[in-house]
Amino acid sequence: MTLFCMAHLIDSSVWVALFLDFDTHHRKAERILSTVSGTISVPYCVIAEVATVLAYKHSKRLADNFLAYIRGNKDIECINDDPFAEMDFYVTLSQKISFTDGALLFLSRRMPATLITFDKQLERMAKKNR
Repeated sequence: MTLFCMAHLIDSSVWVALFLDFDTHHRKAERILSTVSGTISVPYCVIAEVATVLAYKHSKRLADNFLAYIRGNKDIECINDDPFAEMDFYVTLSQKISFTDGALLFLSRRMPATLITFDKQLERMAKKNR
């Protein structure tokens, strides 16, 4: 199954699972990323979160590998966040979620883009807000 869409937003949970061999969702992340067709949009907040998690859970070298992967992949587009619009959106949310997850919800609606995540709460919120 190939996921066809003009744009995809990939949550930090999927990137972390892809780069950490010991993550319980590692193989699932590999399968998902191999089926994505089209542009993958990555906002700065996701890049920062993934690099931080990889550096602390594994090594700085793995974080550097992730950054090199993002920079070197022609199908990945680094997008500029709009922090004020994301802050305005975040304060409207009643659920307790991370700011990065709120930004992904905002961006998935604004672009529009398909949000891919392993976070069940974020997945429910994204489906509800379509």
